[in-house]
Amino acid sequence: MTRRWLFGLITFALTVGLASAQSLDSGNAELRAIARGISAARIRADIHHLVGFGTRSSLSDPSGANGRGVGAARDWIAAQFRADRRADGGRLQVRLDAFTQPPGPRVPQATTMSDVIAVLPGTDPNDHRIFVVGGHYDSRASNILDPTVAAPGANDDGSGTSVVLECARVLSQYRFPATIEFIAFEGEEQGLDGSRHAAQEAKQAGQEIVAMLNNDIVGGDNTPGHANTDRLRVFSEGVSPAIDAAGLRRLAATGGEDDSPSREIARFASALAASYLPDFHVVLEYRRDRYLRGGDHISFNDAGYPAVRFTDFFENYNHQHQTVRVANGVQYGDLPQFTTPSYTADVARVNALALAALALAPPAPAHAYFLPRLETGTSLRWDAVPGAVAYRILLRPTAAPQWTERRTVHGTQAHLDESKDNYFIGIAAVGAGGLESPPTLPSLPPFRRRPAAPAAH
Repeated sequence: MTRRWLFGLITFALTVGLASAQSLDSGNAELRAIARGISAARIRADIHHLVGFGTRSSLSDPSGANGRGVGAARDWIAAQFRADRRADGGRLQVRLDAFTQPPGPRVPQATTMSDVIAVLPGTDPNDHRIFVVGGHYDSRASNILDPTVAAPGANDDGSGTSVVLECARVLSQYRFPATIEFIAFEGEEQGLDGSRHAAQEAKQAGQEIVAMLNNDIVGGDNTPGHANTDRLRVFSEGVSPAIDAAGLRRLAATGGEDDSPSREIARFASALAASYLPDFHVVLEYRRDRYLRGGDHISFNDAGYPAVRFTDFFENYNHQHQTVRVANGVQYGDLPQFTTPSYTADVARVNALALAALALAPPAPAHAYFLPRLETGTSLRWDAVPGAVAYRILLRPTAAPQWTERRTVHGTQAHLDESKDNYFIGIAAVGAGGLESPPTLPSLPPFRRRPAAPAAH
């Protein structure tokens, strides 16, 4: 054992501390203020305003001239972002990202669509991380190809768009080292068109998107007996469909299929909610999305970015993708009276807390390694992170869904009594304000081939 390694063990023994089992520290005053700033009244007004456009079908009037259709909705969303820009002193950068969607099964002819984007630049020129929150502003009725029929889209996805708008209003009043992007996507109902365009553009530009939070159907459907009041699902992919053979072998050997970057973002958001919103529960769903359904986060997953979907715990399909009508005494249609703005406000708080905590915390360690030795405990080391004042070692039994223990340590190496055979282990960086990054999971260090022995003579 080297002197440096011994010093590391002593340092760990002196500085390790225990934190809350599943939740993060709720003592950050800035995060508490951000959560208080979210308004259910503004969210209610936004949903009603979006419904007021009659339809937001991507095949409807794109001009915005008569106050009805997708173009009018697009222009109104951009105006809301520009109002935030005036309020924050001009920091929020607002633009329309127009693209031409070629003909396809749900797009009869080439159609111009537009994502509405507001960027809150980070204050640290050396921090290139980007955190994205999105929802789609287009809507549909039973016949997706009919752009003339009413398609109010209160829950799907006026609610998600209202979350994006509310997060922009509140977070633009603060400063973060990293960049936050607020995106209202078009063309989700036509086949994830706007989000696919945005993800591909980000990939081609080499953007460092660390997390994408998608909000789709977060209105809190209030159907009696299945009303949403305090539970929100967060869906996250485990194994990427783009994984190569070597990656699959590694997952098979280590059991790491539940620790994808997307799944760690889901755990991060769930733990924050447990700390700052103890009466509102973010339920981990170990699936990419619901059966037979999809959302805009999938476009970012397919581009290789960590992305998750927030959605109602219960869904009522009478209120989704339905032409507004009454049949056999049942009201069909995605109408605002079936939404619960106070629930959506809590969803917005989850998003705003996650975005702020991620953007304020330092990056996760680039690499973390198990020391390649057979031992009863676990020896670790990891890369130092600029700006980190400490690190947290996260542990959970291999069958546990959420991290169950957090230990604060100074230095970049440690020894645990717990065996890596029995626990999953992560390393998070901690900033000066006490906020931690998502964890990096250790692996074995890169294999180094020994130099060949000299040939015998």
